[in-house]
Amino acid sequence: MEKAFNELVRDIVNAGKFAAARQHLVTRNYKSDGSVLTETDTELDARLTRRLTELFPGNTIISEENPASSKKNTPWTFTLDPIDGTDSYSQGMPGWCVAVGILDKDLQPCGAVIYAPLWGTEKGNLLTLFPGGELRINDKLFSSIPEQKQSAYQIMASSNIHRHFNYSTFKGKIRNTGSGVLNLAGTLLHSAVKGTVLTPCYIWDIAASHAVLNRTGIKVEYLSKKRIDYGYLAERNKAEDYIIAGSKQTIDTIRSAFTPL
Repeated sequence: MEKAFNELVRDIVNAGKFAAARQHLVTRNYKSDGSVLTETDTELDARLTRRLTELFPGNTIISEENPASSKKNTPWTFTLDPIDGTDSYSQGMPGWCVAVGILDKDLQPCGAVIYAPLWGTEKGNLLTLFPGGELRINDKLFSSIPEQKQSAYQIMASSNIHRHFNYSTFKGKIRNTGSGVLNLAGTLLHSAVKGTVLTPCYIWDIAASHAVLNRTGIKVEYLSKKRIDYGYLAERNKAEDYIIAGSKQTIDTIRSAFTPL
């Protein structure tokens, strides 16, 4: 599987570069629920779904853009978001990525490829985690998250967070990339970011980042403390609650400072 995984990484990087090169050409279309869709989403969905099928035959693929019925009880489940942050992408903004999450036979997040070609560094950001292997960020082994001494640290949050919470007592700052995947991975990409709050979203929005955060010891939980049931999410259901991430201290801060409206 490792050889196939490395090929998948190359395919996703190529897909991200392709999307970046044509970003200035896209037109905004809309799905039935009002969310934005571009030709690049559908093209990359077809391309990457085909490659996942070739590289990992007989396994489950759950894609945002392809609601086809998925298999059950396979060794691996792959979640695919060909462009997470389509709204940002369609407006020429840098906050988007190509993301594949990997879940094991028990539907637990265990691997990922996340590529944001225009976010964070001159060459973007690439996060890779082979199941059972080491997390790499821009091809360097992840070591640890640097300590942040300032108390007013920053939180990544969904763009519509103000409609869901009163967080007037929170002393830090709120950041948003435009991508749920990048928001959830924010503690690994940005030094002052210590946690994330996401409004209920779908499996392809969280599985990849959940896997890499698991590898670093950062907790990902529901605000209610209810277990995140990936079997439920794998049926294309929206998350049952708000998703929060961070160290125990950060999660405690979020629970005390973010009050649902």
